[in-house]
Amino acid sequence: MAKQANTPVVSDEIVSLKDGAYKQASANDRVVSVAKYVMDKVKGFPDTLPDEAKAELTEGYRLRFGENNPPVTYAIVDDHYIPLADGQEAKEKAIISVHFVFSFSQQQYGRLKNDNPYLYDIVKPIREKCITYCSNRVNDLKRQARALLKTDTKGNRTATLDFVERVPKVLDDLDAKCKVAKERGDTSADLEKYRKAVVAFYAVWNAKK
Repeated sequence: MAKQANTPVVSDEIVSLKDGAYKQASANDRVVSVAKYVMDKVKGFPDTLPDEAKAELTEGYRLRFGENNPPVTYAIVDDHYIPLADGQEAKEKAIISVHFVFSFSQQQYGRLKNDNPYLYDIVKPIREKCITYCSNRVNDLKRQARALLKTDTKGNRTATLDFVERVPKVLDDLDAKCKVAKERGDTSADLEKYRKAVVAFYAVWNAKK
């Protein structure tokens, strides 16, 4: 049978309770760092999560899911998919990976059950398991962000920025979002026009009263 990974590809051996506790604390520190980074880059997180940001996070979660669930090679025989053991060959074969599973558009996936039911039976559980995994990781991140915000209310972080300090941060963030939108084909994202508008804004904003 084809080999499946049931444990993470990258896993540290735990040699004692003390060692396990240290590794747990290290992992938590990394989650805190990621949560802080996302809060800085995504305004309003965790209460809001724009589609673009969620899609980028999901890409990262899928990469990790794919490491823990490596591709499986199948022989295709009379439309059936039979797992191949290492070294086995077949006239026709398919490599089913997480990337392959999500290469189908929502419409294509919807038709797959009728168009190729044997492939659908393989794709469906992987797709659903990955979606659940990604959703759980987003929720983990949101919980950590809320914990950080709760700490903020107790005065353990720096004071809230003055409005004059927020202005360049907001404009820089919009510049980055405009650039990303343009690269993705959004015709309304006119980066040159936006930057000219920012120059005009600062001309008024910085003018002496």
